[in-house]
Amino acid sequence: MKLLCIYILAIFFLASNIYAGDPNRIGTTSGTQLLIPIGARSIALGNSTIANVSGVEALYWNPAGASKIARSEVMVNQMQYIADINVSFIGGILSTNEIGTFGFFVNSLDFGDITETTTDLPEGTGRTYSPTFVTAGVTYSRYLTDRILAGVTGKYISEEIQQTSASALAFDFGIQYAFNNELRLGVVLKNLGGKMQYDGRNLETESQIPGSNVGADNGFFRGIAVESNIPTIFTMGLAYKVNINESNNVNFMGSFSNFNEANDEIYAGAEYALNNTVFLRGGYHALTEQNDDNLFGATFGAGLNYEIDEFVVTIDYAFSQVTDYFDSNNVFTIKFAY
Repeated sequence: MKLLCIYILAIFFLASNIYAGDPNRIGTTSGTQLLIPIGARSIALGNSTIANVSGVEALYWNPAGASKIARSEVMVNQMQYIADINVSFIGGILSTNEIGTFGFFVNSLDFGDITETTTDLPEGTGRTYSPTFVTAGVTYSRYLTDRILAGVTGKYISEEIQQTSASALAFDFGIQYAFNNELRLGVVLKNLGGKMQYDGRNLETESQIPGSNVGADNGFFRGIAVESNIPTIFTMGLAYKVNINESNNVNFMGSFSNFNEANDEIYAGAEYALNNTVFLRGGYHALTEQNDDNLFGATFGAGLNYEIDEFVVTIDYAFSQVTDYFDSNNVFTIKFAY
């Protein structure tokens, strides 16, 4: 318990330094691709899985949970996000009993083809472009005691739009603590890192030099983009497992997130499991302040585990309700554990 307190206090200290004295950053960050959730199970549970997420899915939510399973695992995730954006994720973990668990992941966004417009041709130039948004990372996780798991993720965030780009490095720090077989605690600080600043040829413009003579050659000007923070998040959550009998159990989860660039959010979810093979899930997440900014509502999903000799195949699906403007999200995840 003393070791747990030390780790929680360390994360609280980092979080307090991030949020103290700067209340005006809402809507001012870059790298918001980091806020798009990953994993059908966690999405179906309303993003509330911080305390009991495990395996590859933990690489996004809480790196400590990567060691929660004693297997190596590969996961592929495909999500149809808002505004016809497709999110593709692939990741894997290698579990070793001696030194811990190692993980990797790559997450990319596909925006499709976007019509190029300019100030001279606002209806389009006849050309198209597609932004490239990618996040790649590595994770290390291990048991500190039989009750405490800790993990850290380092990641590289890159955003490129035509000939203009920005990048940053960031880290996640997380712990999970098992009070007993039923109750678990999770704490994570995500996206602690540097700032992003766009630079490139698309920031250049050609125009007449102020004060120049009529007919003089135009000058070239290059805009300087402002540096901006990436969206740092501090989250705490609990999970409680109710064993109905040997074949049936229900997991209840809840968590709270504090953002440096948005309103705080609360999450809740419940998962019914039959023989650890069939799963039914539901969840909800909401803003702590009453306003119209929250696009998302209720979430639902299901999962299936199928064992083949020493292999376990998991298929998960999630449906996330979008309240206004966009179509609802559909998420599919496939995991292979061995």
